[in-house]
Order: sequence, then C-alpha cells, then structure tokens
Amino acid sequence: MSWQASARERAQAIGLDPRYVRRLRWISKAASVHRVGAPIRANLRFILTDPEPANFTYELANEDELAAWVADAAGCKPALAARLIAEPHSDRELAARLRRATAGRRLWTKTAPPFGRRVAWYAITRALKPELVIETGVHDGLGSLLLLRALERNGQDGAHGRLVSFDINPAAGWFVGGHPLWELRIEAAVDGMPEVLADGPPLGVFIHDSLHSYENERSELEFAAARLAPSGVLITDNAHGTRALADTCEEHGLRYVEFRERTLGHFYPGGAMGAGMQLR
Repeated sequence: MSWQASARERAQAIGLDPRYVRRLRWISKAASVHRVGAPIRANLRFILTDPEPANFTYELANEDELAAWVADAAGCKPALAARLIAEPHSDRELAARLRRATAGRRLWTKTAPPFGRRVAWYAITRALKPELVIETGVHDGLGSLLLLRALERNGQDGAHGRLVSFDINPAAGWFVGGHPLWELRIEAAVDGMPEVLADGPPLGVFIHDSLHSYENERSELEFAAARLAPSGVLITDNAHGTRALADTCEEHGLRYVEFRERTLGHFYPGGAMGAGMQLR
C-alpha cells in the first residue's frame, strides 16, 4: 500500500478524510439545499449536524414502485421482487456489519445509513444469481456491502458469484474492508474492465455509479454491453443526469426501463435509475 493510501486510512479512522472536510462547510451544505429549491430553515439540522455533505443516503417513499421496477428488470414475479427488496431490511447479519463499520465514526457517517435505492441492486443480484457483478464507483462501500451479502446468500443456495468494484480513491470501500467474494480495483473502470471481462464469465449485473459524465458512462456501458450474459442487466444510478444507458440500449437492441425515486424525510427530491436488458 502506498504512503498516500496509508495516510488516508489513518485520517479516515478519525474522520479526517479529505472528502469529508466539507461537512464543516455549512455554506456549501446550505447551497446544496438551496440548489434543489428546499427551504433553508426547515433543513437547518442537515446543514449544521448531518455528516453527509454529498452522496446522500435516505429512505424511499416509493419502495413498492422500486419493487415493480426490479421485477421488470430481472424478469421475475412481482411477489419475489417485493420479498427480495425487503430482505436486507430484516437481515441481522447485514445490520451488524454496518454497525461495526460505522462504530466510532459518527462524525463523518450515519450510524445506520439507509440503503435507499441500493436495495434494488441487491434484489436484482438475488433474483438473477450472476457469476459476475461489476460495480463502478464505490465511495464508502454501502452498495458493495449489499451486493456482497446478496452473493453470499446466493452461494448458500448453490449459486456462486463474485463482485469486482472499481474506484480511483484508495480510501474507498471502508464499509466492507475485505471480503472473499470481492475484488476492489483502485483504477478507472474503463482501464480495468477489459481485463476483468476477458478473463471472467459473462457479465450478469453491471452497475454504473462512477464519474457521471456522458462520455465516461457510455464508455463503461459499451464494455459491459459487449459481454452481457443473456439474462444480464445493465444499471445506471444516473438516469436523471445523462441518457447514456438509454442510448446504449437503443444501439445494442436492449430494452430500457426507468425508476424515479421519491425520498422520505430528506430535502433531496431524488434521482432516477435506469436498467437495460435483453428483450424477453
């Protein structure tokens, strides 16, 4: 490990990761509230005390609609999708791992950050039981934690798979730390995906959540679409920002479906996820 990565880990342990210094910049947080048209006074608690300056976590007000989107994307029955969406919420082992990860770091993370739309990633992985899942953009690793738990439970059902995640920040993924089913690659996805896809099985689930520029997202999706398993699903966490996945689906003859979230008790109004899959 480089000295830079070691220094980041030590700083991170006491809440001084450079990414999170922004939480003391109340003006910046107030600007985030103002940017989406939410009232400053009603959101003073967030501005003054919330440890998330960006990449917000929140509960969803329309998880039933998310379950319907999962059923459509994964090609499974709505009842199964609803059950799988609910599964992480009652998973004691998953909750314990999250508590252990956040213990002693309350100045820069919520004790139990809500999973939000990430439960859809979990549910699709549980439904499809893929051999290979690729995630681009890890941040703290909340999504990775969920995906790995889904793969663990799939393994208990006799369907084994692994997760490969890409991030350019050496401090990314601290919620997980290490895991036998996980390969965390500190490099740009467009640089590392060709090697992973050349040596691995067909891609079962792909999740884009890295740099949200059209060019970067489209580059990642092109690699993923070329190696997508017949039942595989492409997911973008940024359907409200670019049309990269919709354009990729049109070019590759894939079907595109979109979900728009509604947040519960949070000033951020929510974004959109898109999914692409073979016509069924």
